[in-house]
Amino acid sequence: MAFAAGALWSCSPKVEEPNRLNFSVDGNFASMAGDTAYLKLITENGNEFVDSARVGADGVFHLESPISKPDFYILHFSNSERQITLIPDTCQHITMACADSDFENSYSVSGSPESELICSLMHQIADTRAICDSLGKIFRANVNAPNLAGIKLRLDSVYSATYKAQRQFSEKFIKDNPGALSQIVCLSQYIAPRNPVFDPEKDFSIYKGVADALSQSYPENYHARKLMAYVDKLRLAQAGETQLWASIKSGDKAPDIALPNQRGDTVRLSSLKGRYILLDFWSSWSDVARKNSENLNKLYWKFYHNKLSVYQVSIDDSYDSWVKGFKEQRLSWISVSDLKGWNSKAVEAYGVRQLPATYLIYPDFTVHEINLQADKLDARLLELLGKPIVIKQDTSASKNN
Repeated sequence: MAFAAGALWSCSPKVEEPNRLNFSVDGNFASMAGDTAYLKLITENGNEFVDSARVGADGVFHLESPISKPDFYILHFSNSERQITLIPDTCQHITMACADSDFENSYSVSGSPESELICSLMHQIADTRAICDSLGKIFRANVNAPNLAGIKLRLDSVYSATYKAQRQFSEKFIKDNPGALSQIVCLSQYIAPRNPVFDPEKDFSIYKGVADALSQSYPENYHARKLMAYVDKLRLAQAGETQLWASIKSGDKAPDIALPNQRGDTVRLSSLKGRYILLDFWSSWSDVARKNSENLNKLYWKFYHNKLSVYQVSIDDSYDSWVKGFKEQRLSWISVSDLKGWNSKAVEAYGVRQLPATYLIYPDFTVHEINLQADKLDARLLELLGKPIVIKQDTSASKNN
């Protein structure tokens, strides 16, 4: 569906305050009956509570909020980690429905042009991921097959065609919807944690085109301004004015990092020398980085007693967002930040251009495995650290009491 620039501003005021109107959401999510629905505004200080409602036995709920201009909101439920992104505007009555518990990938929405655009993006990327996941399952099922090479060749061919279709869809989306805030969602989509649809370095012209259009349409929007700042960083790097893309290779000495943790105490990466270190770059606003943190957290506790540490650098520019996001994910490792976003010296030192970015640093403080997917990283840690050490608690005393 093409985006009409005037569509979001076409409704007439319905209340006496023209700069503070309302929007509403009526939902019917049968699988979430009895749960609580939450509506939150995504701000530079984290997710700000807007409204909540009990989901009826029939799956029906109603939410509403004052609003002065289009912005990013999320809809989620208390008993699910899944969420839906909405971009409502004044006077819009949004209706949503889904009977499936996997509502993030199968919901429907109407009454909000930008929210409908996001829905189309979610459905397309879900279909693409489903195909890629099935290809992975087929490969793993045939890993010992005598004709594995031929099977892999055919799977690679299907994957290539699937990626090409996703790419064409996304390029058309960008072209057909100039100035739409939903283009930010399109730019940030990943087929897999290490496989973005658009690469910021290779697709700089696409990033710049979106940022330029949004700077005209929404010059004061926080998310648009964040994209503009990132594109400016990319521009400087491509012009050779700053070394954004540091050439960190396997075997290189790890550049040291000295940044404050959440209590304000400076913690050096080199203070962990002598252990295996997972250096991870993360942000509370990046869904793919948060998903990567979930995977790293499993590895962290799996090899907790095998001399494995995690040193995570947040590229948030808001202290509240950083701390809130860290707590929401229930993480326990070292987390540091200078709150400079993409302008962080740590980002420049390691050449981080997109999230997630993970580096395995050996005890001699050299960088080796870079951006390995979770399953491969798990296998590599097993080789390096050996079988996970499990320390059982002695419960005999409690049993005798």
